[in-house]
Amino acid sequence: MPESRCLQGIWSSPWIFIFAASGSAVGLGNIWKFPYVLGENGGGAFLLVYCLCLLLVGLPVLMAEVALGRTVRSNPIDTVNDLSERRIVHKAWVFVPWLAGVTGFLILTFYSVIAGWSLAYLERALSGDFKEITQVGAVVMFGDLLSDPTEMLLWHSVFIALVVLTVGQSVTRGLSAVVRLLLPTLVVSLILLASYSMMIGNTSEAMDFMFRWSWQDITFEVVLAAVGLALFSLSVGMGAMFAYGAYMSKRMSIARACSIVVGVDLLVAILAGLVIFPLVFSFQIDVEAGPSLTFVSLPIIFGSLPGGQFFASVFFLLLVVAALTSAISMLELFVAWLHEKFYIARLKAAFLMGMTVWLIGIAVLLSFNHWDSKIIFGMNFFELLDEFTSLILLPVGAILLSVLVAWFIPHSMLQNEMITKQANHFQWWYKTLKYISIPAMLVITFVGWIGV
Repeated sequence: MPESRCLQGIWSSPWIFIFAASGSAVGLGNIWKFPYVLGENGGGAFLLVYCLCLLLVGLPVLMAEVALGRTVRSNPIDTVNDLSERRIVHKAWVFVPWLAGVTGFLILTFYSVIAGWSLAYLERALSGDFKEITQVGAVVMFGDLLSDPTEMLLWHSVFIALVVLTVGQSVTRGLSAVVRLLLPTLVVSLILLASYSMMIGNTSEAMDFMFRWSWQDITFEVVLAAVGLALFSLSVGMGAMFAYGAYMSKRMSIARACSIVVGVDLLVAILAGLVIFPLVFSFQIDVEAGPSLTFVSLPIIFGSLPGGQFFASVFFLLLVVAALTSAISMLELFVAWLHEKFYIARLKAAFLMGMTVWLIGIAVLLSFNHWDSKIIFGMNFFELLDEFTSLILLPVGAILLSVLVAWFIPHSMLQNEMITKQANHFQWWYKTLKYISIPAMLVITFVGWIGV
């Protein structure tokens, strides 16, 4: 019996799903955020806890989202609507995919601004602006970008246009074609950059920092940071994997596919660390430089290296590519819903959603200059949006989606989705999701809220 097909289409091969899901997972969280969070949280101890969080929290939640998406073969909102009409779940659960979609949408409004910084720095790298740049010069360069709303608007607009044009195509012509090309290019280029960095940088000190750990380095703050980054990095809780699961063949094992996605996500994060830290230690840059590590410290390093202009250009191009593959998944949920519910053409739906993201993004970029006033809780608009999505919407969305799958979707329906071919593997996933992943997310989220 032929399998049912989603209105948007089906991934042409299992590997296209893996490329798409990996592309969604691999983004600024891996190349921009992971190195500086690793630097701020002690290196090897954080990496160890991060790996455990990916295995015990990230992977089970990712599998739950994909399985839920594949049950009905529709966009996430209509999937839960269908389940409620069949009296499998209560209609109140329809709120969950809406929450996930809004979360991804709001994250994209500031994600696109940061991706715009990457485009701006790609242009500067290609122009040779990093050559022999000093610490003061690098700080001034980044400050000039943040204080110039016109330039930030330009790059924010370019990035949103790329996202809209990609998502506006069909699954087979748009998303598949982009991820098939960009993800392998990203991984291979990172391997080459990491090899170069390790040849000319202080590799021994970087390896010690990244992979050596002791028990006293593992603190609750490290665990909190690791769980948060694992959820953000894998794009769970924002409906992206939910939507992609609907395009996945019924013949493919969800466990196998999602395990590969988590493996690629971790590989890219480690490669990003191996690109950055040998150079950081070689040039005696502070590893705890925070978010400015990429946009202040790295230009200084690239500006002093032989062939630095070329390698800086490649690095920031990879940053743009990673941001693009993640951003297209954030827009997919509502574009698919508009297309299926109201029969709006995908390109038109992507344009409508993209324009909304673009408009809110203007308020975000202005919060770095003209509107840099504290609105509430001592935060400007960008800070408020970042905290609201990362501390409230993202974890709550991931928890509710996981609870829906683990406690309300019938056990038999999940088994029919061929989450794994091995019965014992299914039980491991099901019990880990119920009794480890969900409680861990609840504790970490609550503690994060009360600020312990």
